[in-house]
Amino acid sequence: MKLVLLILFIAPVLFAKAIEPSPVDKQIITFTYNEDYAGAKKITQEQINRNPNTPKYYYYFMNIMILEYYKKVAALDQNNQDEGRKALNKEIIDYGEKVIDKFDVDKLDPESKFYYGMIYAFLARVYGVDRSWWSAFKSGKNARNIMEDVLKADPQFYDPYLVLGMLNYYADRMSGITSFVAGIFGFSGDREKGLTQLQLAYDKGTLTFGQSSLTLIEVYTSLEGNEYKALSYYDAFLKQYPQNKRALNAYCHTLMNILELKKVDSLIQNDKQNLIDDYTKARFNDIKGNSQTAIQYAEKALENENELFRGGGNACRYIIVYNSWLTGDKTLLNKYESTLSDRYKEVFQEIKSHEKESRWLHELSVKIAAANLSDVENFAKSKPDFKNSKESDDRFNMMMGEFYFVNNNIDKAETLLVSSMNSQDKNVKYNSMKYLIDIYMRKNTDKAKVKT
Repeated sequence: MKLVLLILFIAPVLFAKAIEPSPVDKQIITFTYNEDYAGAKKITQEQINRNPNTPKYYYYFMNIMILEYYKKVAALDQNNQDEGRKALNKEIIDYGEKVIDKFDVDKLDPESKFYYGMIYAFLARVYGVDRSWWSAFKSGKNARNIMEDVLKADPQFYDPYLVLGMLNYYADRMSGITSFVAGIFGFSGDREKGLTQLQLAYDKGTLTFGQSSLTLIEVYTSLEGNEYKALSYYDAFLKQYPQNKRALNAYCHTLMNILELKKVDSLIQNDKQNLIDDYTKARFNDIKGNSQTAIQYAEKALENENELFRGGGNACRYIIVYNSWLTGDKTLLNKYESTLSDRYKEVFQEIKSHEKESRWLHELSVKIAAANLSDVENFAKSKPDFKNSKESDDRFNMMMGEFYFVNNNIDKAETLLVSSMNSQDKNVKYNSMKYLIDIYMRKNTDKAKVKT
């Protein structure tokens, strides 16, 4: 009898059928992550009209609103973007709060409760973007409690781990007032646990592949500083949603950051739908040393500056100025130099004040981009005397260290990167440290080095 009762008790766990999106759900998801927001909204609203008593399609609609947010922000006038962002945030928050009020969570089954909890999670995110921390953590706490209840009811339902993972991971990364408020709501944070939970949702979840992929991409590129780790998530996401322009361009920039230029070239050459934007092409040609092409794409990108990410316009102007200087095009140089942001003006002034060293480093960077080891090493032997420009010497060490890292010569990479680690140039300093951390994760080393 005890055996029969035991079998009856565990059978729901052993034989629970994974919750799968319906054909209509899959259509909504595909439209959403391929950035056909109008098509996704149309189908989702039809389903809301037919099924007003389930939170599922309200969840899908709110997901569309959040992903479409970036496109709407890009369309805002540059001078009114902050006000526009707040208005868009309010629109999403108002929608989510109205949905929350429609349902009694205690009367929902585990699947519906999951969708309801996701709406709370969305609210937490948008309140956070709006810097309304009290509301953000209050919504986050509700989301966490609901997801824990769902897991108690069905331990084989893995999608709730997406929310739990995000809450654990991001709470661990907070500081200052946000950390204080998080602590009041019981979010102490746990980076390792958060990463494990996010991976579990990605590997075994059936409803949130798009969200878990984009979350892990954001985590590894923006917060962990580990672009290599992000590549597999980019590949899987874009294989399923190849028309996601935002993800595709971000993928190209991530690849450029780690000198995977052949892959970027292939993506550009095979971009039949023209999804790769002009700024991405400008930056690629700038790295490759194709100055005229880089300038052309940068000027073209500026024609639609509102569509660029924040700071994209400044980056394009710098590409034009730098390459005009390299090629001696004084007309373009005079046209754009005064429009540089303060940061880029400072960078360009440093380059001009050490012209010989700067031009030589540019040649080195082009050879590194061509990825011929012997050519790079032979050219490096002609290194000028950088005694009057420590910044140039630091940049040389960082560039060569990065090149050796990419070519799996870890020992040479480490020596060079240690030399550039204390650079006054924040970008050089950051990149040197980032690669050193990767090196020390790959091999046994002195703990004092890792601590530093």
